[in-house]
Amino acid sequence: MRGYFAFPPAQAVHTLPQSEKVGDVPRVDKVDVQSGADPRFERMETEKPNVDDVRNREQQRQDEEARRRRREKAKEVADAGEMEWVRSGGVLRDAFGRRDWVRTEGIRKEIKLQEQEKRVMEKWEAYERRWRLLLTSNDPLGFSDIPWPLHTPPSAAKGLAITPISEFVFESLSVRANVVTRRERIRNSLLRWHPDKLAGVVSRVKCDDMEGVVEGINAVAHCLKTLQDTERAGQRL
Repeated sequence: MRGYFAFPPAQAVHTLPQSEKVGDVPRVDKVDVQSGADPRFERMETEKPNVDDVRNREQQRQDEEARRRRREKAKEVADAGEMEWVRSGGVLRDAFGRRDWVRTEGIRKEIKLQEQEKRVMEKWEAYERRWRLLLTSNDPLGFSDIPWPLHTPPSAAKGLAITPISEFVFESLSVRANVVTRRERIRNSLLRWHPDKLAGVVSRVKCDDMEGVVEGINAVAHCLKTLQDTERAGQRL
């Protein structure tokens, strides 16, 4: 019996539908028919963040931070040791064992500055402490019992001038650890020294010292108000 096989034209095997032509939509170049894997999904899978990688990076960050803190602590200990050595009269040496006069002198200056700042803060803290004690007691008061804002306690109200008051009020602001501004210091001092705020204190003053205390309080308040006005005007006394 005669018969024949019909084959489609050769070009039909390689012709894609119009919707699948390159340039219209992305075309998959190769699909693993046996496994059913599509390279597009494989790429998407690899782009997902790896949980282990994230944990490792976080652990590395924490380890580096811990090493940084240890280095800073070691430096603090070393600096403190050098400072104590120089304070006791010792001289630092460089990596070759030679006397390092430059570094030694630098630490001596730092020690001197720290001691100066400590004295300044002790004076201000003593002033604040005297005020706390005065306000929490009910004892009779004399002129000398008032914590006047001066380095040297005055014997009378006439010693309460603006220059010595400003020197005392602003001195502790020069300490490097200070975070208080001049305006804040003036404002807080004015609130303390306002005559109306000190009515309770004045009521405890002895009769013989009453006039001097009242005059002194008014003098301090006037000086502080003048400092506030000049500060607001952008000036310094």
